[in-house]
Amino acid sequence: MLGVSPRNRLIAWLLLAGTGLVLFFSGEYRDLGLPLGWFGSVLFIASVWFAVDAVHRVPRSEDEGVIAPGEWQAWVGLAFATALVVAMLGAAEVFRADLPIRQNPDAGRAGGKVGMLFVSWAVLAHVLKQRWSGKVLADERDARIASIACEWGRWATVACVIGIAVLLGFSDTARLREFSYPFIAHMLMTTLVWGLWVEQAVTVGLYWRDRRA
Repeated sequence: MLGVSPRNRLIAWLLLAGTGLVLFFSGEYRDLGLPLGWFGSVLFIASVWFAVDAVHRVPRSEDEGVIAPGEWQAWVGLAFATALVVAMLGAAEVFRADLPIRQNPDAGRAGGKVGMLFVSWAVLAHVLKQRWSGKVLADERDARIASIACEWGRWATVACVIGIAVLLGFSDTARLREFSYPFIAHMLMTTLVWGLWVEQAVTVGLYWRDRRA
């Protein structure tokens, strides 16, 4: 991408990363006999890494200074948390098999998707912190927003756990046989990711409302 400005280069890499995610999670394309899922994963990983490099090269602007570092991180977190929720809900069916996860190759591949998203998120968040080195990353407003968002995320997780408990407690025996232990474990992990998504979404909403006010 020689001759392209760093900012446009960053946008292009992020668009390619989004395209990789679409191919990564789209199961219907695999019926064509093409390894688009594999290609999507390679495209996503490569795009995220090149986007990390572009973040370093993008010059700081006045628009960037208007938005607090906490809000930038929240937008990144919301994007990755959304991808995690989609990945875990889409993979729920493979955990229905009454097999340990280590003996279920489909479950192993689903876990690899989730792990890849977490690693990419951690790397990009770390690079953003390095970009803002020397600046105040959090103040009293950030602490207040983080506290409120954390409370929302906690209650969202609690509500999901209660829902799973009610579902299991009031299901008849025939239906309980449909829920394997790996599937229950996956549901519990999905509740944690859902709570994380709610926390990031509330954080973004509070920052946006505060900035608009």
